[in-house]
Amino acid sequence: MSQVEPEERDPLLERNGWTRRFTAIGARLDEAIELYRGLGYQIRLEPAERGSEEAAPTAGCEQCFVMTLARTIYTRPVLANASARAAERQIG
Repeated sequence: MSQVEPEERDPLLERNGWTRRFTAIGARLDEAIELYRGLGYQIRLEPAERGSEEAAPTAGCEQCFVMTLARTIYTRPVLANASARAAERQIG
């Protein structure tokens, strides 16, 4: 997964043809991966971004635990050439 800061991740990925889909966990994550692969997309999973403290001030450890498991799904059409793959390696 990426070594880029979360706020910098989306623009970098978008420049390389990735589309941010949504964040999921568990069975829903597995279903989405299977669906997008079946539709012919390349899949990239990134750690989920943590919400603001104001959004869930009492969530505490429960939110931390969920965030360690949740992943944001990015998709793009399967890469056809080596130069696109080389650019991908620069993101992480």
